[in-house]
Amino acid sequence: MNRHWTPIDERGFTLIEVLITIIILGIVLTIASSSWIGAIESRRVDDGTNRLTADLRQAHSRAINRLAPQTVTLTSGSSKYVFGPTSSSCSATPGNPGCVKRDLDDFPDAGDDLVVVKIAGTITFNSNGSATVTGANPITVESSKDTTKNHTIAVTATTSEIRVVP
Repeated sequence: MNRHWTPIDERGFTLIEVLITIIILGIVLTIASSSWIGAIESRRVDDGTNRLTADLRQAHSRAINRLAPQTVTLTSGSSKYVFGPTSSSCSATPGNPGCVKRDLDDFPDAGDDLVVVKIAGTITFNSNGSATVTGANPITVESSKDTTKNHTIAVTATTSEIRVVP
């Protein structure tokens, strides 16, 4: 009696089957990665828009609470902006504790300006609740790589209402 069992019809995959599987996986991964990269860029624009909107609202609150104007200065084609008592005092004295320098794409792996403001502008929030807007209004925040990924922030001068426009 033979104690070793040997399957009669045992075989593996052929080279053609393995190659077809690898090619299909490559196609699926290529399609998925392009969608993933687009989603990451959209998320960065969302984050930059939320950051700028929050800082505009903070400047508005500071102006009302401190009874002193607060200015937000945006630079065209840049992700960097400044807000504080006045833009001139912030640029003249960078260590001024009232001045806040921000970056729209302040991500650990961002490197260059990936999220930028399209047009330069200055928004001054007054202690009476109004705003003076010079330059960009509405403010367009967009991806520097794909300008179709963008958001718009509108500031109403009389009421200082800040809203993200779809």
